[in-house]
Amino acid sequence: MKDTVTLTMIVKNEATNLEACLNSVNEQVDEIVIVDTGSTDDTLLIARRYTDKIYHYPWHGDFSAARNFALEKASGEWILYLDADEKLNTGNSSLKDLVNSDKSIEAYLLPIHNPTGDSNSEYNRFLVLRLFKNNGRYRFQGKIHEQIIVEDPKSIGLAEEIVIEHKRLSSQERNRKRGRNLNLLKKACADDSDNPFLRYYLGVEWLMLGKPTKALPHLQYAYQTLTDNHLLFRSPALRYLIICLKTLGRLDEAICLCMEADLRYPEYTDIHYLGGILFEEKKEYEIAVKWFNQAILDGTPPAVYIHMNGSGSFLAYYHLGYCHEKLGRSESARKNYEQALEINPCYIYPVYNLFLILLAQYDPGYVLKYLKEKIYWQNINLATTVARLYNTLGYPYLAYQCLEDHESKEDKAEECRFYLGKYSVYSGRLQQGLKYLQQVTEEGDLYRRAAVHRIIALILQDRQTEAKAAALKLWRIPESRYKALVLLELINWMEKSKTGGSSEQKMWDTKFLKNAGEILNHLSRYLPEFPAPSNNRISQVYNSLESIINSSASGYRTLLQHYRDKIQGVRSFLDYKIGAEI
Repeated sequence: MKDTVTLTMIVKNEATNLEACLNSVNEQVDEIVIVDTGSTDDTLLIARRYTDKIYHYPWHGDFSAARNFALEKASGEWILYLDADEKLNTGNSSLKDLVNSDKSIEAYLLPIHNPTGDSNSEYNRFLVLRLFKNNGRYRFQGKIHEQIIVEDPKSIGLAEEIVIEHKRLSSQERNRKRGRNLNLLKKACADDSDNPFLRYYLGVEWLMLGKPTKALPHLQYAYQTLTDNHLLFRSPALRYLIICLKTLGRLDEAICLCMEADLRYPEYTDIHYLGGILFEEKKEYEIAVKWFNQAILDGTPPAVYIHMNGSGSFLAYYHLGYCHEKLGRSESARKNYEQALEINPCYIYPVYNLFLILLAQYDPGYVLKYLKEKIYWQNINLATTVARLYNTLGYPYLAYQCLEDHESKEDKAEECRFYLGKYSVYSGRLQQGLKYLQQVTEEGDLYRRAAVHRIIALILQDRQTEAKAAALKLWRIPESRYKALVLLELINWMEKSKTGGSSEQKMWDTKFLKNAGEILNHLSRYLPEFPAPSNNRISQVYNSLESIINSSASGYRTLLQHYRDKIQGVRSFLDYKIGAEI
């Protein structure tokens, strides 16, 4: 008979997370035990859809006590425990097969992926003991960052294929949880100040809260006190200690630590990657190149080490490209940036540098043709980024061409229509632009921005009545009121200009002028793909908005800053292009 598995959880106000968590594990376990510590939202309502084993436990600041209470209610031969903001990804494996695969194993370490960026490929990987036998010998210890202690390391297995994925939290939620953890850790450390595990966790919380000075002594103590028998904690203590020293600007100390660790843990990829980052920060690019190359040779380190995904692949290639670029090796830099993008098209940062390298050597149309032939071009976020770069440089028709092949991507359909409409407008295809922009729904996040570009398109077509009606509708949205006021004033100004009337000087406030400057910046990028010499409408609109801004005593500052920004943008690109040619 196969062993049974019970999922145990402690929850409080987890209505936004609980369903996704339980869906991910429901088919993998035989029993679900949920202990609630005082929810006031729909947490219990959601929990009842999955189990009737729901219990209440009064919270008094002790995670282990609550988890041990859950263990008492579990009847399975094995215990899996998760937090509500986590999901289980078993891939092609199963928990049942795992727990029945080796009878000598009493507990398993599972990888957990903690996100560090916006894409699914940006995360830190840790190993955590989350699956163990329910034989009465194992109980949670520690009021905060509770642990199951298994004395015999030979009875602990590793399940690399079954991954716990932590949800990416908002900065507000992360800080709330860190503040709670910090208070509990301070109390625990007051009673047991020599405990290196508590000191490690306390150092990490301070570091993540942006307090590296407070974090440093705790991380130093943890790293110096922990031995290789606790490498699951010593390796992250080392990594966070290096990051802490870097944050404090103590680069030489951090480099010395990397060198010492390189001798002791030569297979630890992240140490070589961090060493490269430190030398890059010191502008010692040749040495940095050697460290990044070593990280790439290392690849993914043994599972016992905390690991930032990409430190031995796309992240290292990105920084390798940057160092080669600084050393004047644009061709090597280009290859490295492309390798980073081919490995992970979701990590779009290399495309900025790659785009400028290519543009310094080739004409803009050829650069787009070159990029479209690459496999990473299929990533719509990458294509959108390149489109924005083209638009910023004054090539809206090429920006449009970046996205024309992505229009059918359902998950990004509205965003794609918005940008296709915007770039159509500023490349002179006004009617096409209106068609796209009118498809952006009022319920979406992009509606207000789409409305602005739609009104500009109507003004450029001299459809003033429609433009005014659309601007009045936009004015009813409080967040867009100033943009609407600018557009209404522009329409009125142009109507008066037709009849020979003049507008009096006005005292525009700073918000009006700021929004007027933003719209002026959009108009300055208007460049028809097939310009008509007789069409001077854009000049009339642009000059009218300039006059509106100038009609205010302080408006000249807005115009001055607008032209300074334009000049600086050209200068920066020319500096880049000239530098690339030397």
